[in-house]
Amino acid sequence: MKILIIGGCGHIGSYLVKELVANEHEVFVVSRGNRLPYAYDESVWSKVKTLRASREELLQSDIFEKEKFDAVCDLVSFEISQVQALVEKLIHGEFFLHVGSIWTYENKIYLPVDENHPHNATSAYGKGKGEIEEYLISLSKAGKLRCSIVHPGHISAKEWRPVNPQGNLDESVYEKIYKGEEIILPFYGLPTFQHVHAADLSAIITACLTQSDKANGEAFIAVARTCMTMRAMSEELYTRFGHEPNIRYVSEKEFRETVGEENYEISMDHIFHSPCCSVEKSVNLLGVAPKYTIADILEEYMKYTYEK
Repeated sequence: MKILIIGGCGHIGSYLVKELVANEHEVFVVSRGNRLPYAYDESVWSKVKTLRASREELLQSDIFEKEKFDAVCDLVSFEISQVQALVEKLIHGEFFLHVGSIWTYENKIYLPVDENHPHNATSAYGKGKGEIEEYLISLSKAGKLRCSIVHPGHISAKEWRPVNPQGNLDESVYEKIYKGEEIILPFYGLPTFQHVHAADLSAIITACLTQSDKANGEAFIAVARTCMTMRAMSEELYTRFGHEPNIRYVSEKEFRETVGEENYEISMDHIFHSPCCSVEKSVNLLGVAPKYTIADILEEYMKYTYEK
């Protein structure tokens, strides 16, 4: 297949490109900047055609007419107007894949959340992703577009810092766990998180592209097989690095004062969402199951950071 990836040098693209090249697809990557993708591999990227362009420049070009792609993967759209402008360029029957977010499912009506759960986000980000899905599915149902939507959880890999067991990106939390030192958690460590490794996310995206007859008109959640509480994540990591869990549970007030306002706000956003989602649809329909548990993801990052 000839595949165009918009945003192909970022978190998702770095792993997705590797997956597609390994499966002998012809890959074009659109990227605004000049930075190399994570874990750059010359043997992979020498086979990729890279286009330096903004989204606006891409839409103004004639590349869609010239190349006639089999599929277009949009990894970086956040508003419905961005997707509408892109879809208008797809005139050769291209399969379109959009990466959304589990943040579209905000007020959990039932658990685990699946793809039939209502879109009820109030934040601009989650609301926008939900609107994009509804727009694309409506086009698919009308026979005007072949498409899939993949909704990931906290996208993670060893090359960039995953959300830590406090729900923020403070590196010191990982370092303390690695050394067996004390960390603090609010709310008795009961809120849940649900990461997804970029390799598992890439596998689902690839399955949508290669099984487009099954994936057309469908949304898929992409997360680790189960969610974990803050406490469970912490205890497991302490154990994996040879320490007894060293956790002190504190009030929200003390947590805020200790971690600082920025980390507090990030933590509270993740705590507010407390995802708990199902991956059964992608397992049953596409035959793709996540390989990484949440603890596997965080352990990989910590080993890469502290033991390389």
